Amino acid sequence: MNTGIQISAYISEETKNQVEAYAKNRGVKKAFLIEEALQHHLQVLREIPEDLIIPSRLVLTEDAMKQVTARLTSDKKPTDALKELFSG
Repeated sequence: MNTGIQISAYISEETKNQVEAYAKNRGVKKAFLIEEALQHHLQVLREIPEDLIIPSRLVLTEDAMKQVTARLTSDKKPTDALKELFSG
């Protein structure tokens, strides 16, 4: 029987709560859930081209954040290209 290797990682309290709730609701061990999640994630990284993977977190510079905020709060109407993108 292969018992595997233990690793340690810091995760957010929210992620910890989600893992614990899922494991409890599904009746699986947290180690199993984490192993499966890592295997699925690594499979995706192998099979999907890197430029098509959207990161779950984006880090913006202060200037970039100001630009995003300005665009979100502006009264400018969306362009035809943007409308087409979201209509498909």
